[in-house]
Amino acid sequence: MRFWKATAVVLALVSCTMETASADLIRYVVPGTDLAVVLRGRYTVQAGGNATFTHPKLGRLYMSAGDVEHQRLAEPSDEYEKMIRRAKTAEAFVEAADYALHNGMVDEVYEAATEAVALDPNNAEAKAILDLRDLIRSTDLGDSEAEEAHLRQTVKIGRMKIATSAHYILLHDTPDAFDRELGRTKPRAQERLELLEQVYESFLLKFHSKGVELEIPRQRLMVVLFNEEADYNRFATSLSPSLASAIGFYDPKSNIAFFYDHGSSDEFRLLSGIVDDLKAQGDRLGRANDPRARDAIRAAATIRLLIEIDRENSDIEVVSHECTHQMAGNTGLFPRDIMTPSWVHEGLATYFESPSEAAWSGIGAVNSERIPLYRILAENDPEHAHVSFIVSDEIFDLAGNHISRVHGYCQAWGLTHFMMERHFDELMTYYRRLGELPPDTPLSADLLTALFDDVFSSDRESLNIEFHSYMRGLRTETEDAFSDGLR
Repeated sequence: MRFWKATAVVLALVSCTMETASADLIRYVVPGTDLAVVLRGRYTVQAGGNATFTHPKLGRLYMSAGDVEHQRLAEPSDEYEKMIRRAKTAEAFVEAADYALHNGMVDEVYEAATEAVALDPNNAEAKAILDLRDLIRSTDLGDSEAEEAHLRQTVKIGRMKIATSAHYILLHDTPDAFDRELGRTKPRAQERLELLEQVYESFLLKFHSKGVELEIPRQRLMVVLFNEEADYNRFATSLSPSLASAIGFYDPKSNIAFFYDHGSSDEFRLLSGIVDDLKAQGDRLGRANDPRARDAIRAAATIRLLIEIDRENSDIEVVSHECTHQMAGNTGLFPRDIMTPSWVHEGLATYFESPSEAAWSGIGAVNSERIPLYRILAENDPEHAHVSFIVSDEIFDLAGNHISRVHGYCQAWGLTHFMMERHFDELMTYYRRLGELPPDTPLSADLLTALFDDVFSSDRESLNIEFHSYMRGLRTETEDAFSDGLR
């Protein structure tokens, strides 16, 4: 969970880096402090040195241009349009489709694939994309009465409501109202359904476009969204005490994913109270004509925006992560009746999870939270960052505390990212071989290592060198824009 200790989080929030699809990246020194934040959005400078930053979803900040370092960046949508304009061959349109897919632009994936097929009706990747689109649209999921009954029987909270989308049924008690002052335009339940649909289709496209034909779920996938963390915690621990610290989970037995609104946590409310106090202080200074008033008010507004971004990022990260687990279990990628190594299913989920500036950043983004911890272990403990230690699953099995498991997630993310981009076919063979094991097979370190070696042609030492060399080449957008640090 991001909000571990309130006092530490305020400092973490004002020194963190955040990224998403827009056109300006700014590094802003928070007034009255020596701390800097990095934000992506729209940045404009007015006469007199005043400036405005507009977040793509959560409102505006007013600042002095002298406190800002600015980089102009291309939006993914603009890059996609450039690729389309330059494209003259089917292969170029397929490249544009792949770019759109990795940036979460599903409609553009189909658009580019249509252009590719018009030029070359036999282009296998473009045909697979359009065949999947037609298959998704033609699959009849029915009225979902059975799924609704199953959800209500599982949760047993009468006040909860049902919302549906093309491929999901959501049981929730979140309000239908939404906060327009924060730039929101939809109720939280609708926002979550739209995110789920985006990840659902992107997940299928990632594999089908590469020739891996997964099963299309024959029913709407079931999700529960609690408005209050306390209600979620009571329910989760009633299922298993081991879920006491889970900030979201997918239960293969019931085939339901469970989440809550991170804005309901005690930590979030405490942080919001701190911001209210800062703003009140600014108001008092303003009434006294104290020149520090403007800085106090701007600091409060900045921290409030960062808290809201972090709140939304937390929700998006957990929803996309657990949605990936659910999709893997319902498409035959990792059949629900088999055991799957932790590095495999957590590596895949983290590959799809990356949030950025209160939006989902797409497939395989350079995760600005995972990569720093990957680097710490890789640079300081190469034995436990070695491919051998990861694929044996000992990186999870031998983790003695929460921090060790977090490092395990980051190494699993890194190895899966590398495999997806450099050894996709071998990774799919490895997934298939795991799925062919008898359901009750104990997944020992020796078995997992032998199976891995049987699939991958490179010896483990050579693969380990290639893996970490690949990872050293990954950089976040912030690192590229501001080369003097912020790692």
